[in-house]
Amino acid sequence: MTLFDDPLQRIRQDQIAQVPILLGSMEDDGAIIALGLPNNISATISEVFGPFAGLISPDLVRALYPGLNDSQVIAAGARDITFRWCVPPSI
Repeated sequence: MTLFDDPLQRIRQDQIAQVPILLGSMEDDGAIIALGLPNNISATISEVFGPFAGLISPDLVRALYPGLNDSQVIAAGARDITFRWCVPPSI
């Protein structure tokens, strides 16, 4: 984190990074993203990860989201992939 003595002055002089900012909460945004996905964890994994789907088991995905039913797991996974997951350029 970089701190400045007078951030307001930097803003007025346009000496700030021009980057997008995501405002709000992403807590339940996955439900809307998951609307187009199958309501089955195995089928969703196959659709999202294609040739890499065999590396990811439904039980592993369920373990990442304890206490949620399969529909909630799919929505939470869609949220995390969309907003929190970054794919390295080499993939």
